[in-house]
Amino acid sequence: MEIREELSRLLIESFVAAWNEVAPGLLDRPSKLTSLSLREVADEQANSALAVAATWSAAFAAECQGALGGVIILLFKTEDDAALDRLVKAEGDGGMRPGTRALADAAFAAAAQKFTDQRLDIGRTRYLDLTADESRLRTIVGNQLLVGTFSLAVEGELETQVLLLYAPRGALAVVEAEVKQGDHSTAPPDQKRTNGGARAAAARNIERLLDVELDVIVRFGATVMPLRDVVRMGVGTMIELNRTVDEPVEILVNGRPLARGEVVVVDGYYGVRITEIGAPADRALSMI
Repeated sequence: MEIREELSRLLIESFVAAWNEVAPGLLDRPSKLTSLSLREVADEQANSALAVAATWSAAFAAECQGALGGVIILLFKTEDDAALDRLVKAEGDGGMRPGTRALADAAFAAAAQKFTDQRLDIGRTRYLDLTADESRLRTIVGNQLLVGTFSLAVEGELETQVLLLYAPRGALAVVEAEVKQGDHSTAPPDQKRTNGGARAAAARNIERLLDVELDVIVRFGATVMPLRDVVRMGVGTMIELNRTVDEPVEILVNGRPLARGEVVVVDGYYGVRITEIGAPADRALSMI
């Protein structure tokens, strides 16, 4: 991939630090963003990641220039976006989501200022309603990106997860062509969107993922061994794992723990009966 890895990762790290500096003041309460994962994807992997990302249906995008070109996009779940927009006291400017956009603008600007040795400019933030047209995200991003997954806590209000995408080949030209001069919105007003429409959009998003193939691994246990013991291994060697025989095994999807279960035998084949499973949000993250 042609992503300038060091700088692009620095951008993501700088955004986390910037959010934790500016968000508490704008929200008038403690707020913390914590990194969960960060990975580069391209081509088919990028398509799968974007299909999942579109289910975080409130996107705030801005173009980058200088040390890094491309587009940076912050994505929230619709209900989380509404909560943040309510908490941030921002003056109406004729555009959608002035509160959350003001929060994203402040975090993007503070992140850019952390590039002390190389200048980075991040333009004004656009709001994208992906419930209206989730394909817009793919058009903007292109076929390679860096995907950051984070936990977000806002005291007394939210305990959730957000996504941050950096696309080095991305561009907001498609958005610029769709909106009139000075309008920050790319979606119809809130009052024109119905709950039924949102549910239909969510259903379409899920349908797009049903044929995505995922690696599923059952992990019986793990251990740490010095190299000297590994090279001495041979037929009949016993390896002790960190799990007792009556403990449930772990089920991993795309390398992420998703569920736990008990081992069963069905028609002579091993199987796993699921006894515990993660929340829907955690399951969605397994596909990113």
